[in-house]
Amino acid sequence: MELDVLTAWHNATEQLTANVGQLDRVAEAWRIACDELDPQQLWSAGPGTRFEPSKRLIDAAHVLHDAGLTGELLDHYLDVVRRSFDSVRAEVDDSLDRFEASPPEDGFDILAALLHSIGLRILRWQQPVSTLWAGSSSSLSAFRKTFLSSLYFVLPPRFAPALQSFLRILLTFEHPTQATSDVHSRALPTLITLLDRYDPLLFALIYEEIESRVQRECRGVYSEKKLEGLLQWLNGAGKKGEAGGVMGWVSGIYESAGEGGNEEARKFLKPTFSRFEYHIHKMLCQLRTSELFDIILAYPASKPALEDLKTCLYKTDQRGLLVSRLREQVAQRLLQPGSDTKEIITTYIATIRCLRIVDPPGVLLSRVADPIRKYLRARSDTIRCIVSSLIEEGNPLFEELVSTDAKLVSDSRDEAESYNDPKWTPDPVDAPADFRKSKGADVIQLLVSIYDTKDVFVKELQVLLAQRLLDVQDYSFEREVKNISTLKSRFGEQALQGCDVMLKDLQDSQRVDERVHEQIPSVPLHATVVSRLFWPSFQPAPLKLPASYDRSFAALKGDKKLRWLPQLGSVNLTVELKDRTITVDATPLQAAVLELFDKQDTWTSDALQTELRVADLGTVRNALYYWNNLGVVASMPDDTWRLVEEQGGEAETTAATVAHVVEEEEAAVQSVESQRIEEMRVFWQYIQGMLTNLGALPLSRIHSTLNMLAPGYKGKTTDELTALLEQVMAEGLVQKTASGSWKIVK
Repeated sequence: MELDVLTAWHNATEQLTANVGQLDRVAEAWRIACDELDPQQLWSAGPGTRFEPSKRLIDAAHVLHDAGLTGELLDHYLDVVRRSFDSVRAEVDDSLDRFEASPPEDGFDILAALLHSIGLRILRWQQPVSTLWAGSSSSLSAFRKTFLSSLYFVLPPRFAPALQSFLRILLTFEHPTQATSDVHSRALPTLITLLDRYDPLLFALIYEEIESRVQRECRGVYSEKKLEGLLQWLNGAGKKGEAGGVMGWVSGIYESAGEGGNEEARKFLKPTFSRFEYHIHKMLCQLRTSELFDIILAYPASKPALEDLKTCLYKTDQRGLLVSRLREQVAQRLLQPGSDTKEIITTYIATIRCLRIVDPPGVLLSRVADPIRKYLRARSDTIRCIVSSLIEEGNPLFEELVSTDAKLVSDSRDEAESYNDPKWTPDPVDAPADFRKSKGADVIQLLVSIYDTKDVFVKELQVLLAQRLLDVQDYSFEREVKNISTLKSRFGEQALQGCDVMLKDLQDSQRVDERVHEQIPSVPLHATVVSRLFWPSFQPAPLKLPASYDRSFAALKGDKKLRWLPQLGSVNLTVELKDRTITVDATPLQAAVLELFDKQDTWTSDALQTELRVADLGTVRNALYYWNNLGVVASMPDDTWRLVEEQGGEAETTAATVAHVVEEEEAAVQSVESQRIEEMRVFWQYIQGMLTNLGALPLSRIHSTLNMLAPGYKGKTTDELTALLEQVMAEGLVQKTASGSWKIVK
């Protein structure tokens, strides 16, 4: 036992003694490697010096490799590199101090020098790793990780804004390589390295430039497309492999850093630039959305801007923003009491056409048009403005009326969705509840659908046609015949039968008038004979006229009797005075007033009213103002008027030519609104009885009670009832309370 212990001790001692020499060689090799792998010595070697390992270092590396200590040597070197960053910190602080104290152009060079210096450190401190650990990608990766983590640790917070200022100036160059000289050749490669951490700075500048360019180049410019130019500016428009645009600029940085060439850099940057493309679409969409009301007013010159907006909406899906902003602009700039109804209708038509370009299915139109339609429905002259535009040549509605692909107008309540249609599709997810009413409808159909039925338009058409036919001279109404023929293609033959009767009356009137003048050529009168049941109601206006035409008509049409409407038509007069002759077209009342001055030279307004049996003194004065403005009569004190045969002295001439404002006379043909109110008059006794017995009642209560009790009331709307109540309120019979109820005036 004792012998075995001695033998083991002897063997162990011999083994330890034999390894002492090997350990000494490893220790010496470690010392040599540590001395020669000093980052500070490598840095102090000077610019352009390449690391060349000495024979001693190579031998020491072999010894350490055989001893299995290469990994430990790399860890030691990386640790020394990490501890060498105190000098880097000092250099960074000094450079930033000088940068902040210098103007921008000098600060750019200072930061370029700093980036160049950092790049040289990366290059020189990495060379020993590339040489001694050649072929080991993990060793190079460990070095770069250690270097960058140490660099980011020593970079102060103020480095980020300084780098952003550097990038801002760098972006002004057509190509980044033009910004740095050979002295700072490592600046751009270092910048690429830092962009792994500071890329938000560059991207923020590109986003900022995108927003600035969109505002600068696109605001207020609607007559040309801008989206394609912006995308070319971003992505470049050069041939394959050529730099161009912002992408060419950024890829030029990678190319200068030896990152595989311009084309490969473009492929690498494509995902990032997809976000920039989205930002261009987003910014242009927001700009065009904010300008959409002006774009609508500029239509059709603004079609290119609408095409851009359509593309941007598809890319960014900002439909909700467009609807809310446009509705806000419409409310502020269009739907105001001071806006003319024709202007509102014209803008609505332009809105329809513009939004049909942006969104062909019509969802956006349905959501935007609702407040415009409600506002137009509340205006009393909307129907008249629409109808007059329909037959006004040169008006957009007239052009729509005569279009070849026009469809027959239908009542909005007649529309129903056909689920048996093989082309049926569900409504879009953002479509409003009444979307089907406007889907596929043209401009005229959309205007008619403001009201529940097209009958109100047909009635207004009859009123307008009556006024135009009554203004016709020499029975020349070919234009009206053509208009009615066109309107039939949209409103139907049956709806316009009354208009056909009116046209026939004009034709019959021409034949009757010719026969009357064959019998009595001396009668200076050409009458238009109308059928009472088919023409709109006329405003009463009694006026005494010659009866010779009555007798001749009775001889031709024994079964009919004329009821004169003397306030209609016109009289062609040649007024012969002592020193001048005046030829004018006057109204019958104006002609009758002047005829009385042939009997005596001086008249008062009251005497003229009595002689002519005119109910309203104001109409007589209007006629006198007309002749006074022409210098035929002159005003005198006490509402007296005198015929001016000769234009004599200055005082007389001044009195005769004092301009008076001739008030517009009430239309001879009753408007549709007036007719509807007159039709509702039959229910006034019921309303009066209700308000007398029950006290003040709200509109809904009056409406429901009339529906139950008053014969013929069913089918009437609250709008018609409101119009009647407002009319009798103007007459002083009822008044509206603060709560909205109606009560009798006692």
